[in-house]
Amino acid sequence: KDDCLVYIKDQLLPSIDMSSMLMEVEKLLPPHLMEEIDGIFIGSFDENEERSLEAHYESGAIYITSDLASNHDYVENIVHETAHAIEGRMGLTIYGDGKLEGEFLGKRERLAARIKAEGFDISGLDFGDPEYSKKLDLFLYEEIGYKKLSSLTMGLFYSPYASTSLREYFANGFEAYFLGQREYLPKISQHLFIKLEEIITGE
Repeated sequence: KDDCLVYIKDQLLPSIDMSSMLMEVEKLLPPHLMEEIDGIFIGSFDENEERSLEAHYESGAIYITSDLASNHDYVENIVHETAHAIEGRMGLTIYGDGKLEGEFLGKRERLAARIKAEGFDISGLDFGDPEYSKKLDLFLYEEIGYKKLSSLTMGLFYSPYASTSLREYFANGFEAYFLGQREYLPKISQHLFIKLEEIITGE
Protein backbone atom coordinates (compact mmCIF):
# COMPACT_ATOMS: atom_id res chain seq x y z
CA LYS A 1 0.00 0.00 0.00
CA ASP A 2 1.45 3.34 -1.10
CA ASP A 3 0.56 5.27 2.04
CA CYS A 4 1.76 2.61 4.51
CA LEU A 5 4.58 3.88 6.73
CA VAL A 6 7.47 1.47 7.29
CA TYR A 7 9.60 2.44 10.28
CA ILE A 8 12.71 0.51 11.32
CA LYS A 9 13.18 1.24 15.02
CA ASP A 10 16.07 -1.15 15.74
CA GLN A 11 18.85 -2.57 13.61
CA LEU A 12 18.03 -5.50 11.35
CA LEU A 13 20.23 -8.53 10.81
CA PRO A 14 22.63 -8.20 7.84
CA SER A 15 20.75 -10.95 5.99
CA ILE A 16 17.65 -8.75 5.57
CA ASP A 17 16.99 -6.78 2.39
CA MET A 18 14.07 -4.62 3.42
CA SER A 19 13.25 -3.16 0.00
CA SER A 20 13.07 -6.55 -1.75
CA MET A 21 11.03 -7.95 1.16
CA LEU A 22 8.46 -5.14 0.86
CA MET A 23 8.31 -5.63 -2.91
CA GLU A 24 7.50 -9.30 -2.34
CA VAL A 25 4.65 -8.36 0.01
CA GLU A 26 3.27 -5.93 -2.59
CA LYS A 27 3.33 -8.67 -5.24
CA LEU A 28 1.59 -11.16 -2.95
CA LEU A 29 -1.21 -9.10 -1.40
CA PRO A 30 -3.82 -7.20 -3.43
CA PRO A 31 -4.03 -3.53 -2.28
CA HIS A 32 -7.61 -3.85 -0.98
CA LEU A 33 -6.41 -6.36 1.63
CA MET A 34 -3.95 -3.83 3.05
CA GLU A 35 -6.50 -1.06 3.62
CA GLU A 36 -6.47 -1.42 7.40
CA ILE A 37 -2.68 -1.19 7.70
CA ASP A 38 -1.27 2.32 8.12
CA GLY A 39 2.16 1.33 9.39
CA ILE A 40 4.68 -1.48 9.81
CA PHE A 41 7.07 -0.98 12.72
CA ILE A 42 10.15 -3.17 13.09
CA GLY A 43 12.08 -3.37 16.34
CA SER A 44 11.82 -4.42 19.97
CA PHE A 45 8.31 -4.05 21.40
CA ASP A 46 7.10 -4.95 24.88
CA GLU A 47 3.99 -6.84 23.79
CA ASN A 48 5.93 -9.10 21.43
CA GLU A 49 8.49 -9.85 24.14
CA GLU A 50 5.92 -10.38 26.91
CA ARG A 51 3.88 -12.81 24.79
CA SER A 52 6.88 -14.40 22.97
CA LEU A 53 5.54 -13.22 19.62
CA GLU A 54 7.38 -12.43 16.42
CA ALA A 55 4.66 -9.93 15.46
CA HIS A 56 1.25 -8.56 16.38
CA TYR A 57 -1.36 -6.26 14.85
CA GLU A 58 -2.88 -3.40 16.81
CA SER A 59 -4.85 -0.27 15.84
CA GLY A 60 -3.81 -0.10 12.21
CA ALA A 61 -0.18 -1.12 12.65
CA ILE A 62 1.90 -4.29 12.49
CA TYR A 63 4.72 -4.54 15.04
CA ILE A 64 7.48 -7.01 14.13
CA THR A 65 10.61 -7.97 16.00
CA SER A 66 13.87 -6.90 14.35
CA ASP A 67 15.79 -10.14 14.92
CA LEU A 68 14.15 -12.33 12.27
CA ALA A 69 16.69 -14.22 10.17
CA SER A 70 15.31 -13.99 6.64
CA ASN A 71 13.18 -11.90 4.30
CA HIS A 72 10.70 -14.77 4.16
CA ASP A 73 10.23 -14.61 7.95
CA TYR A 74 9.15 -10.98 7.62
CA VAL A 75 6.88 -11.73 4.67
CA GLU A 76 5.18 -14.55 6.62
CA ASN A 77 4.55 -12.30 9.61
CA ILE A 78 3.19 -9.42 7.53
CA VAL A 79 0.83 -11.74 5.63
CA HIS A 80 -0.35 -13.38 8.87
CA GLU A 81 -0.95 -10.08 10.68
CA THR A 82 -2.74 -8.67 7.62
CA ALA A 83 -5.28 -11.45 8.16
CA HIS A 84 -5.90 -10.17 11.70
CA ALA A 85 -6.27 -6.63 10.33
CA ILE A 86 -8.91 -7.86 7.87
CA GLU A 87 -10.84 -9.48 10.74
CA GLY A 88 -11.47 -6.03 12.19
CA ARG A 89 -13.14 -4.78 9.01
CA MET A 90 -14.79 -7.97 7.78
CA GLY A 91 -15.53 -9.87 10.98
CA LEU A 92 -19.22 -10.22 10.17
CA THR A 93 -18.47 -11.61 6.70
CA ILE A 94 -15.91 -14.04 8.09
CA TYR A 95 -17.70 -15.26 11.21
CA GLY A 96 -21.30 -14.03 10.99
CA ASP A 97 -22.93 -17.17 9.59
CA GLY A 98 -21.17 -19.44 12.11
CA LYS A 99 -19.90 -21.83 9.41
CA LEU A 100 -16.23 -21.17 10.05
CA GLU A 101 -16.66 -21.60 13.80
CA GLY A 102 -18.58 -24.83 13.24
CA GLU A 103 -15.83 -26.19 11.01
CA PHE A 104 -13.13 -25.18 13.50
CA LEU A 105 -14.89 -26.66 16.54
CA GLY A 106 -15.59 -29.91 14.66
CA LYS A 107 -11.87 -30.22 14.04
CA ARG A 108 -11.11 -29.35 17.66
CA GLU A 109 -13.46 -32.12 18.80
CA ARG A 110 -11.70 -34.66 16.60
CA LEU A 111 -8.31 -33.40 17.79
CA ALA A 112 -9.40 -33.86 21.43
CA ALA A 113 -10.43 -37.46 20.64
CA ARG A 114 -7.05 -38.15 19.03
CA ILE A 115 -5.17 -36.66 21.97
CA LYS A 116 -7.21 -38.67 24.47
CA ALA A 117 -6.61 -41.86 22.45
CA GLU A 118 -2.87 -41.23 22.83
CA GLY A 119 -3.26 -41.42 26.60
CA PHE A 120 -3.08 -37.72 27.49
CA ASP A 121 -5.29 -36.38 30.26
CA ILE A 122 -7.47 -33.64 28.75
CA SER A 123 -9.78 -33.13 31.72
CA GLY A 124 -10.07 -29.45 32.61
CA LEU A 125 -9.31 -28.35 29.04
CA ASP A 126 -12.09 -26.78 26.96
CA PHE A 127 -11.67 -27.82 23.33
CA GLY A 128 -15.13 -26.37 22.63
CA ASP A 129 -14.12 -22.75 23.23
CA PRO A 130 -13.11 -21.03 19.95
CA GLU A 131 -11.23 -18.26 21.79
CA TYR A 132 -7.54 -18.43 22.63
CA SER A 133 -6.77 -20.23 25.91
CA LYS A 134 -3.29 -19.94 27.39
CA LYS A 135 -3.91 -23.13 29.40
CA LEU A 136 -4.78 -25.12 26.27
CA ASP A 137 -1.95 -23.53 24.29
CA LEU A 138 0.63 -24.53 26.91
CA PHE A 139 -0.79 -28.06 27.02
CA LEU A 140 -0.54 -28.44 23.24
CA TYR A 141 2.95 -27.05 22.81
CA GLU A 142 4.63 -28.05 26.08
CA GLU A 143 2.96 -31.25 27.28
CA ILE A 144 2.24 -32.79 23.87
CA GLY A 145 5.06 -31.04 22.00
CA TYR A 146 5.22 -29.66 18.47
CA LYS A 147 6.42 -32.85 16.80
CA LYS A 148 3.63 -35.01 18.27
CA LEU A 149 1.07 -32.25 17.71
CA SER A 150 2.05 -32.06 14.02
CA SER A 151 1.15 -35.73 13.70
CA LEU A 152 -2.12 -35.39 15.63
CA THR A 153 -3.33 -32.38 13.63
CA MET A 154 -2.50 -33.88 10.22
CA GLY A 155 -5.54 -33.90 7.96
CA LEU A 156 -7.46 -31.67 10.38
CA PHE A 157 -5.55 -28.40 10.38
CA TYR A 158 -3.21 -26.88 7.79
CA SER A 159 -0.62 -26.53 10.55
CA PRO A 160 -0.65 -27.15 14.33
CA TYR A 161 -0.83 -23.39 14.98
CA ALA A 162 -4.25 -23.27 13.31
CA SER A 163 -5.65 -25.32 16.21
CA THR A 164 -4.81 -22.57 18.73
CA SER A 165 -8.03 -20.54 18.27
CA LEU A 166 -10.68 -19.67 15.69
CA ARG A 167 -8.88 -16.41 14.87
CA GLU A 168 -5.59 -18.23 14.29
CA TYR A 169 -7.44 -20.83 12.22
CA PHE A 170 -8.50 -18.01 9.89
CA ALA A 171 -5.11 -16.26 9.87
CA ASN A 172 -3.22 -19.50 9.31
CA GLY A 173 -5.47 -20.28 6.36
CA PHE A 174 -4.94 -16.78 4.94
CA GLU A 175 -1.18 -17.31 5.20
CA ALA A 176 -1.47 -20.74 3.55
CA TYR A 177 -3.51 -19.22 0.70
CA PHE A 178 -0.70 -16.84 -0.24
CA LEU A 179 2.42 -18.65 0.93
CA GLY A 180 1.58 -22.33 1.24
CA GLN A 181 -0.13 -25.10 -0.67
CA ARG A 182 -3.31 -23.32 -1.73
CA GLU A 183 -4.68 -26.39 -3.51
CA TYR A 184 -4.45 -28.46 -0.28
CA LEU A 185 -6.43 -25.97 1.82
CA PRO A 186 -9.96 -26.73 0.49
CA LYS A 187 -9.35 -30.46 0.91
CA ILE A 188 -9.10 -30.11 4.69
CA SER A 189 -10.85 -26.76 5.39
CA GLN A 190 -13.64 -26.25 2.86
CA HIS A 191 -15.53 -23.46 4.63
CA LEU A 192 -12.30 -21.62 5.43
CA PHE A 193 -11.25 -21.75 1.77
CA ILE A 194 -14.66 -20.47 0.62
CA LYS A 195 -14.43 -17.52 3.06
CA LEU A 196 -10.90 -16.71 1.91
CA GLU A 197 -11.91 -16.76 -1.76
CA GLU A 198 -14.85 -14.47 -0.96
CA ILE A 199 -12.65 -11.97 0.88
CA ILE A 200 -9.61 -12.07 -1.40
CA THR A 201 -11.35 -12.02 -4.77
CA GLY A 202 -14.20 -9.79 -3.60
CA GLU A 203 -16.81 -12.16 -5.02
